[in-house]
Amino acid sequence: MQKYIILIAAFFIQLCLGAGYSWSTFVPALKEFYGLTTAQTQSIFGTGSLAATILIFLGGRIQDRLGPKIPAFIGGIIFSSSYILAGYSSGSYPALLIFLGILAPAGVGLAYLCPIACSVKWFPDHKSMVTGFAVAGFGGSAMIISQFGEYLLSQQIDVLTIFKYMGFGFITLLAIATMFLKNPPQADNEPEFITNTNMSALFQDRKFLGLLCGIFPCFCVGLMIIGNIKPFGLSLRLDVAVAGAAVTILALFNALGRLAWGFAGSVVEGKKIILISLVSTTIVILAAPFLVKSTATFYLFTILAGFNYSACLVLYAAEVANQYGTEKMGTVYSTLFLSNGIAGFVSPTLAGKIFDITGSYTPAFLIFGFISLISVFLFYFIYKPQKISKTDAGLYPPRL
Repeated sequence: MQKYIILIAAFFIQLCLGAGYSWSTFVPALKEFYGLTTAQTQSIFGTGSLAATILIFLGGRIQDRLGPKIPAFIGGIIFSSSYILAGYSSGSYPALLIFLGILAPAGVGLAYLCPIACSVKWFPDHKSMVTGFAVAGFGGSAMIISQFGEYLLSQQIDVLTIFKYMGFGFITLLAIATMFLKNPPQADNEPEFITNTNMSALFQDRKFLGLLCGIFPCFCVGLMIIGNIKPFGLSLRLDVAVAGAAVTILALFNALGRLAWGFAGSVVEGKKIILISLVSTTIVILAAPFLVKSTATFYLFTILAGFNYSACLVLYAAEVANQYGTEKMGTVYSTLFLSNGIAGFVSPTLAGKIFDITGSYTPAFLIFGFISLISVFLFYFIYKPQKISKTDAGLYPPRL
């Protein structure tokens, strides 16, 4: 029973921490009422990805040493307080950059891996499915928050006041949920993984480099779309309600996709399912500039984009646990996750800047689409996963 309570707590922690995915909801209000440019709003989002990544790198190592409860609790307090402080920022770009672009994401980074790694340790036979369930909360967060935000904005409530409401809600939920996190007793049936996991060794490891080639372009594409989906819809001259609803739709399929990819990863061999996700991402992003012209095609693109991005947060974490062991998951995955910071810092801001200059998102889609295409081949030829021995085969679900 305890492990199921921990899994539920992990879901609610991720539900709070994923608030950044709703950022696109608040971009038009910040531009209209506080004079921020598209590039400035996306620099807040992009800087946040970088800050979260740096702290995930540290947080993963802290939770491997101290357990999940302490870093998750501290990270939750930092994250929640930053939204409250942003509500008192008077809409200043430097203040919003500090509170929502640096401090809130730093709190996310410190706490993010704690519920994931903890859950995987309690369910060693179902790594992919449990990872999918835990991070579904992170993806689904924007579905709830974007609706909450759109409703309050439609009621003429100031965007900064909304940030205050969010902060007070987060601090209550996180303070309670993080108290349930606890690692299980050391499992006797966990296989031995004799691998040097310090940073320099990982960047010389072919398995790690292969995973990096796959995850980086997916982060670039996904974060670019998440940060710009509402402005992208408006650039197509779609109704503001249609463009705003896309944030919720993307969040919904980001969340459902995590469950779907988690299930798929439990029955299909890791390299194959990651390769499928890469091909799907490439096709969707390259086709978008030519096919997305109407409300229907815009929503179809949003659904597929959310679904494809969700693979990044499920398949790679589960594959790291399978290839390096759950006890080193925080260290290895946090190092792999450094690519998220680079992708989040570059792609949303670059897409916003390109739009400010050209009035179109097409060049950005093509740039990151071709990067994704190249990654399909790099991942296929570089990544050589370790085969699970017959002795350890019983620890994992059957694979196709």
